Amino acid sequence: MIRRIKTVRETLKLSQREFGEKLGVSRDVISNIEYGRVPPKALFLRHICERYHVNAHWLETGEGEMFLDMPVENSKFDEALQIFKTLRPEFQEYALEQIKQLSKLQDKT
Repeated sequence: MIRRIKTVRETLKLSQREFGEKLGVSRDVISNIEYGRVPPKALFLRHICERYHVNAHWLETGEGEMFLDMPVENSKFDEALQIFKTLRPEFQEYALEQIKQLSKLQDKT
């Protein structure tokens, strides 16, 4: 299973840091899992399957197709996150406030 986790990450062309960020864990956690120092928890495996549309049976056994369907590599969320990361801190604050205001506006309609 450890090798398959790494295979998913490499197939998606993500660094350990990028892969971890999208799953809510640090690069060190990914590294420790990939090198077999720490076994992956069930919740972590579920996140991989949900986030990247990975076939849980394949992840567990290696049987079947890796993906249930091909993941959307350039989703709007990923694009927005990449842009957000490039902003200076004061612009990040402004962008976050705008998103919050849009959410409030949407709730009203």
